[in-house]
Amino acid sequence: MKTLRCLLVDDERLARVELSALLTEAGGCTIVGEAANAEEALEMAVSLKPDVLFLDINMPQTDGFELLGQLEAPPPIVFVTAYDEFAVKAFSVQAFDYLLKPVRPQRLTTTLTRLREQLAPAPNERIFCPHTNGGRFVALSDIVLVRAYDHYVRIYHTDGNDLLREAFSSFIARLPSGDFFRANRSAYVRISAIEQLERLSRGRYLLSLSVGEQETVSEKQGVEWRRRLGS
Repeated sequence: MKTLRCLLVDDERLARVELSALLTEAGGCTIVGEAANAEEALEMAVSLKPDVLFLDINMPQTDGFELLGQLEAPPPIVFVTAYDEFAVKAFSVQAFDYLLKPVRPQRLTTTLTRLREQLAPAPNERIFCPHTNGGRFVALSDIVLVRAYDHYVRIYHTDGNDLLREAFSSFIARLPSGDFFRANRSAYVRISAIEQLERLSRGRYLLSLSVGEQETVSEKQGVEWRRRLGS
């Protein structure tokens, strides 16, 4: 069973305590952080990279919907609220699920099961890349590098590269997070495809990849690189 790394966001401490206890009881969940407001949550979401964010809606200053709009590449969002009138809006912003307080253990278990199914990509999952006269399928396991270009992404793989009309954030959500690393604001690289690493100034790195491309790890992401990979 995949262990889910959970970030809890609620301005009420007792609500966080209760949800944390329910997740612990359900099993297969690790609470990587708790935030009492949107500012704390935003920092934690970026630094901790949770698998799922359990998010209250009705919070002072910045509510849950506003926080979601500030996240560049949010993980699956499960809204947890005492109010059912926000359900339609929640799903309109692509929330994964919507739980009403007090959360029932059986209902939470259903959510966790669905999350694990979504976060476990099929080993042979493929993406269709359309061309002028047709197109081709590319296996997720063959993708080495993803770069963002406005409303497009270019994927580099073992058989060349293809341009797809898709938002960067939605595309990288398909990729297994443990296999990839965000090098900078507009590039994801497969860790196992890195053939050479060169230290640059200001804590940056230059990565040489197996497909012949190079990508720079930004100063900001260099900190995460050292934390995650111990280099």
